[in-house]
Amino acid sequence: MKEKYLITHYLPLIVVMVAAVFGFYIFAYDKALKMSLVIASGASYFVWGLIHHFIHKDLSWEVAFEYLIICLFGVYAILILV
Repeated sequence: MKEKYLITHYLPLIVVMVAAVFGFYIFAYDKALKMSLVIASGASYFVWGLIHHFIHKDLSWEVAFEYLIICLFGVYAILILV
C-alpha cells in the first residue's frame, strides 16, 4: 500500500469533524459555541489540508487557495443555518 493512502493521514481530520458534529448536538442550546465549533472545524480542515499536501510534497499556492475557499464556503453555509 502506498503511503499516500494511509488512514493515519486522514484520521486526525475524521476525529476533528466527528468531535465537531457531536459538540454541535451536545451544545445545541448555545449558538455562540456552535458558531465557534463551525469556525474551529473549518480552520482545522484548512490546516489539515496544508499539512497533508506538505507531507506529500505537492503543496502549492493553488492548493492552499482551494482549501481556503472550500473552508470559507463550508463555514459560511453552515453558519447561515445556525
